[in-house]
Amino acid sequence: MVVIGGGPNGEVLACYLARAGARVLLLERRHEMGGGLMTEDFAGFRFNLHATYMLMGELMPPVNDLFLAQYGVDFPRPEVQMSLFYEKNRALVFYLDQNKTAASIAKLSPGDDSNKFLKLHDDFKKVFEKILLPWTYNAPPPPDRFESILSRTDEGRKVLEFSKQSALEVLQSYGIRDERVNAGLLYLGCKWGVDPNLKGIGHLFAFYAYRMLNAAVVRGGSHRLNSAIMRSAYEAGLEVEELTEVKKIIIGGNGEAMGVVTSKGEEIRAKVVVSSLNPQKTFLELVGEENIQDKDLVASAKGWKWDQWSLFCMNMGTRNLPKYKAEESEPHCGEALSCVIGHGSVDEVVKHWSDSMSDKLPGASATFTPISLFDPSQAPDGYNVVRVETEAPYKVRGRDWDDLMHEYGEDILSNWSEYLTNYKDLKIVKKYIYPPTYIEAKLPDMVRGSFKQGAHIPSQIGYFRPNEKCSNYATPIKNLYVTGAHVHPGGMITLGPGYAAAKRVASDLNLNVWWKEPYSF
Repeated sequence: MVVIGGGPNGEVLACYLARAGARVLLLERRHEMGGGLMTEDFAGFRFNLHATYMLMGELMPPVNDLFLAQYGVDFPRPEVQMSLFYEKNRALVFYLDQNKTAASIAKLSPGDDSNKFLKLHDDFKKVFEKILLPWTYNAPPPPDRFESILSRTDEGRKVLEFSKQSALEVLQSYGIRDERVNAGLLYLGCKWGVDPNLKGIGHLFAFYAYRMLNAAVVRGGSHRLNSAIMRSAYEAGLEVEELTEVKKIIIGGNGEAMGVVTSKGEEIRAKVVVSSLNPQKTFLELVGEENIQDKDLVASAKGWKWDQWSLFCMNMGTRNLPKYKAEESEPHCGEALSCVIGHGSVDEVVKHWSDSMSDKLPGASATFTPISLFDPSQAPDGYNVVRVETEAPYKVRGRDWDDLMHEYGEDILSNWSEYLTNYKDLKIVKKYIYPPTYIEAKLPDMVRGSFKQGAHIPSQIGYFRPNEKCSNYATPIKNLYVTGAHVHPGGMITLGPGYAAAKRVASDLNLNVWWKEPYSF
């Protein structure tokens, strides 16, 4: 079989199937594998240009199945998860330990907000463990069947309730009064593509908010995860061709996929083709509309929605780590995985999102992560790496990112400096700015800087991602399958799309499904 695209999900699928006994050829357009698992060396500094925060870490089944820990994968998980700097010298601190977070909230808000937070956290934890975690690593059931499954348990009924609401409505239902607590939770749960006001995706808010309170990094950089997957795949006999772009999927006279044609003019025949590229690329370009008999499939691909926003990122090599004014009252606030500046109220979070989705340059709010504090190997001895990111539009009305990015970067740093005691002493020796347009330039499959290969909206999640015809990874085109961030469970580094799609392909081909599924409803 041929797998198109060497991102993390294409790699995982290829590795599982190679270990199941299939002969698999993985084709990648770029000079290296990994897609968004991209860590590049800048004069000794390791900058993660895309994926940085690992929401699932060792919970991902491939970590055990593919021996990734044995091959060097480790997930440092900071005790301090987020600090929300709501004033220049004040911070609200969220910890791995929810009781410590509750104590931090109690200092800020003496009422019962801390107990309400604990209730929210307990609910989110239960629905994650009982429903959303299994949902991530299994094919999505049709809506009526899924509703029947969910209605059997308290956790399932809670997911049903959330799934009809917006993120804001889910949050407001817990009655937390303090704006700063609400702002921190809303930002955590929305920063990966959940529109705060969009109904129908409240369960995604619960998923992200809970996992962003349990997030980690990859020791050595995100690309280390890719390297371990590929080592496991090579040992299983996977064949790989890099610098090989697929230009066409060969469709036979009976409408079945029969192989691919590469940019080198090479024709590769295969019994099965799996594409990890986005729906428009796969169906409209590689297959071709003229070769698709199912017009609903064509219409779905043409109507695919990209994110209305993207990310503006900046990686810095510094001599010293940042020190915050708020450390006088909250000594550990500077040790957070996410040091969030400028989102001190719900209105500020919502406005930032609104601006980012309307081609308007948002304010200088941003998240600062002292990567080398958790993993010194990502910086030269005596130096540090600090990652900066903020949500931003793919295109700014009336401006060009090539002209704007340095100005906007300086605005963010200038704003940040007001929260620090040692900004002048940081001694920034290396800086790499990475605006939304660079994302698509580097990885064209991420159209409009849409790093999840498509928006997370009600019509593009679960059973409808990418559409009803392909919801279980097989397509109406015989012998053609799909995986990647555009299929369930969607974007972010969960490895769920590759894992679940591998089971479908293996089952259809009567291969040995050798792995034991750890999660079920």
